[in-house]
Amino acid sequence: MKGEGSTSDVDIAKRVGAAIAHHRKQAGYTQIRVADALGLEKETVSRIETGVISPTIFRLAQFAHLFQCPISALFGEYRGKPMEDATEIAEALNGLPIEDRRSILRIVADISATARERVALREKVIRLEREALENAIAPQGDFAKRRRPII
Repeated sequence: MKGEGSTSDVDIAKRVGAAIAHHRKQAGYTQIRVADALGLEKETVSRIETGVISPTIFRLAQFAHLFQCPISALFGEYRGKPMEDATEIAEALNGLPIEDRRSILRIVADISATARERVALREKVIRLEREALENAIAPQGDFAKRRRPII
């Protein structure tokens, strides 16, 4: 019937609410502090956290911004912790023959190495761009002393 939540709707609302409560506590905020920051009543925050009401997408974005986490973390999904990744990989490999598991782990290691190289290159580009900008705006010898300020 329209307006009545299915069991999965209730489960999602409770999971989202529990994740919001978890992130709120992790951030060291009270329900009152969160309510003030988002322009809500404390009771509304409490009802969201208990799954009585579901937040809108806009409100989820506000919670995520306040807690400095991705919106997906408020669905009880990926939170960016390496051990969560390891658990997910272990579950994906479970039941596969050892040769397949070893092949997959080699692929993961290769992709990880490529990602690390990409991060290092990105950091190098940022450093070089910063140096170029600093050199471009830094005074250069006698010429810089003779230049008149632009008015």
